[in-house]
Amino acid sequence: MNGKMKNKGELEIIRYLRKRFRKRRSEIQKGIGDDAMVFRDGYVVTTDSFFEKTHFDLDYFSFFNLGYHTMAASLSDIAAMGASPISALISLCIPRKIGMKAIRELYDGFDELTRKYKCDISGGDIVKGQIFGMTITVIGRTKAAMMRSGAKPNNYLYVTNFLGLAEAGRIALMENFRQNEYPDAVKKHLFPEPRIKESFQIKKYATACVDTSDGLSTDAFHLAEESAVRIVIDAEHIPIHSEVGKLCAAQRMDPTQFILSAGEDFELLFTAPRLPKMSGVKVFRIGRVMKGRGLFLSLGGRERPVRPSGYQHIVNSRS
Repeated sequence: MNGKMKNKGELEIIRYLRKRFRKRRSEIQKGIGDDAMVFRDGYVVTTDSFFEKTHFDLDYFSFFNLGYHTMAASLSDIAAMGASPISALISLCIPRKIGMKAIRELYDGFDELTRKYKCDISGGDIVKGQIFGMTITVIGRTKAAMMRSGAKPNNYLYVTNFLGLAEAGRIALMENFRQNEYPDAVKKHLFPEPRIKESFQIKKYATACVDTSDGLSTDAFHLAEESAVRIVIDAEHIPIHSEVGKLCAAQRMDPTQFILSAGEDFELLFTAPRLPKMSGVKVFRIGRVMKGRGLFLSLGGRERPVRPSGYQHIVNSRS
């Protein structure tokens, strides 16, 4: 990768690709710019790559944890579209240090989640390489896909569950904090739960949706940009889990700023005209959709613009 590419963020590259590669095929309803591509017959396809020292650290991830975590991340994109998963294709890049025992444990983790959501593992590819990593492609289907582009003025911004827990768990594991002090956060990082069942309840109300993989500021920015609206996040309404508050106090971090940047919670961030009736998961109203453009944070009666500060794969590293 040359120096110029290192300085480019993921959002800039996506904009370039969308401008260069216009949709040519009538069978495709939505291409670049959402959690998954959508075919007009209802099939959706998403793909994600995960590499050691960039997306995960084997110092604290077991291979079973890793299989579960990466499959959950991939299925979360399907959930964001309001689709049911059908099949997963897994391509592995394996260095010499990774043996067959590790591969079995990795696939045990994959299987734990795919069995739960009745998703087949249907193939992939295996190559040798210097760095351990994988690419997971998931195919799903829905009658009507939720997309990032449907938010409308007078909608509200909602999120399922608390945000920032997964990043708090990652920090607790990386810094060797006592895990019994951060049990919910550690579990959220190692064993995230894709909100597939919840997405079916949300679909009755939602006008736009994205999963919280890259941080609240980045994911809300996606909704604002794709829907061509102004989204205002109300700082006072962002729920703060006790473990996130404890970590931020110990690290002398502002919890709101931490949550704006913290990703990999794999919750659903969506817009709707009213609060949906949900069972089994908390839903919080954290903002408003208005006429205009951009993302803003309201704090103490004042609004200020917010730029994406979450995880970007080109410029960030988890190592």
